[in-house]
Amino acid sequence: MAAVSGEVPIKSFSTIHLYYDDTYQFSCRGNVLGIYETQFNGEERSIVVLDQTVMHPQGGGQSTDIGTISSPDGNIKFEVSHVQKPRDTNYIEHIGTFTTDERLIVGQEVTVEINSGRRCTNARIHSAGHLLDSAFINLGITNLVPSKGYHFPDGPYVEYIGDIPAEKREEVINLLNIESERLIKESIGVVVSVNERNEREVNVGGVSCMCGGTHVKNTAEIKGLKVSKIKKSKKNVRVSYTVL
Repeated sequence: MAAVSGEVPIKSFSTIHLYYDDTYQFSCRGNVLGIYETQFNGEERSIVVLDQTVMHPQGGGQSTDIGTISSPDGNIKFEVSHVQKPRDTNYIEHIGTFTTDERLIVGQEVTVEINSGRRCTNARIHSAGHLLDSAFINLGITNLVPSKGYHFPDGPYVEYIGDIPAEKREEVINLLNIESERLIKESIGVVVSVNERNEREVNVGGVSCMCGGTHVKNTAEIKGLKVSKIKKSKKNVRVSYTVL
């Protein structure tokens, strides 16, 4: 059930999440379900909802995709600066601005294109964070429970419930870097599956966890990972890293 332009979309909207199937699909066709106006970060913006999209919304510790939504002839263009999935819904909101006088309308077919460089960077950073889980287990450090991750380019990290004694942290950093390098060189395939509870799981380097993010095809595509710091963060231990 599609709303007319200007109406707030209802929860019956549904967007097919094409980014679940292929990290490296950078474009797709879609149809407009709804268009409406909003305030985003204190500025007037438009939101476009489609029946399917390759754009990954911000969330789960991963930064938003950006890109464009255009009419097939290119005469209408919408610059997407942020993508989000409202809580308890199944539709994706593309937030941005029209750069042409003419605007899209409900029911219109469109072409969606993402910034491929940003997508690949996000995937490498996110997969690198998961690879650390495998590195810890392979090193025999099994007392840490993954808690949350921040897989943004500006200072990614993973937090674990538990602790690493301060006097051991430099040694663990060195061991993690050695083990991560080994896992990357082995080019281990990244496996995405759906469990019996219909939850999406991602296995990077041999360890699985629930995840809705975009990931590389194999560990070699991470290219390089360097753990830079381990510190206490409230009740957790935070492991900061960069991709090389």
